[in-house]
Amino acid sequence: MRYRVFLDTNVFIYAFEFSESNSNKIICLLNEGLIEVIISERVLKEVQAYFKKFYDKDLAASFRNYLLRTCAVVLPDDVKSEMSKYRKLIKDKDLEQLAVVKKLGIKYLVAYDRDFENFQEYITPKAFIKEIGIKPSSNDY
Repeated sequence: MRYRVFLDTNVFIYAFEFSESNSNKIICLLNEGLIEVIISERVLKEVQAYFKKFYDKDLAASFRNYLLRTCAVVLPDDVKSEMSKYRKLIKDKDLEQLAVVKKLGIKYLVAYDRDFENFQEYITPKAFIKEIGIKPSSNDY
């Protein structure tokens, strides 16, 4: 079964920086075509900004290209009504991600972010890896 998941920014960062992380296992699943990944435009921009700030513009550009090649990107205009529904329930920095998950009916919002804890779709990278039957790493991310 091919899972359809939303990956938040931190999953991509942890996967790159911690090769033994559960986030890296998730990215391996993406690379092997075993999961379908949806991201928001905000995630695309946050990942690119992070790698530009902490590494360099070339790595940031490579990540941008990778995300555009491997993930479906949902634009904010496509989730405006959902954003207005959830605006008071979550911080602005997480609103677009939640709106995408709700609009598309995605079962798993994979992130390492307590701000999503009140939503049933939220699952940590470790819990997601366990859920799909893979032995997780000891860390939560």
